[in-house]
Amino acid sequence: MMRIMATVMVFALLLAGCAAVQPLPPEQLVIQTVVDAPTVSKERIFEKSKIWFAQTFRQSMAGGWQQNSTRTVIQYENGEKGVLIANAAILYPLGRYSEAYKEGWEVRFTLREEVKEGKARLTFSNLNLFVPTVFCGNAYAGSTSSYEKRLNSEEYGKVKPLLLYLAEQLGAYLVVPEKEW
Repeated sequence: MMRIMATVMVFALLLAGCAAVQPLPPEQLVIQTVVDAPTVSKERIFEKSKIWFAQTFRQSMAGGWQQNSTRTVIQYENGEKGVLIANAAILYPLGRYSEAYKEGWEVRFTLREEVKEGKARLTFSNLNLFVPTVFCGNAYAGSTSSYEKRLNSEEYGKVKPLLLYLAEQLGAYLVVPEKEW
């Protein structure tokens, strides 16, 4: 009997250790890709990228603002060096109905673009998940505090394809001929 109880306790401890999913280290939370725009000059890629950043990304809505704030997405720009740095947020991609409680969660990140003739290298880093304040039950039950954390491997697996897709969208935007109105 004592042996069975000891086995059960060891098994329970092993399961409890697996319950807490650990965040990935910052060096593993980097996504880098190159988008090609073979017929586009460095200057044009830089200018079109600024427009695309402002139209595509937003600052966090954690402050309760219901509108996008694209004015402050781009934090640094140097046309001579061909460098753009943006701090942005996108909504965390929801998969199944069981993830409905994650509505309003944001993925916050830094996006660095380095531009050369005919191409741009994009580096997504500082990937964090922002969990907003959640009200539990009724008004008297209280609420949880909002917090931000690094992504774990499951969350990273959901976010990485979305960020790579956004990079592809930038590549497509860069090569589209501009129309004069």
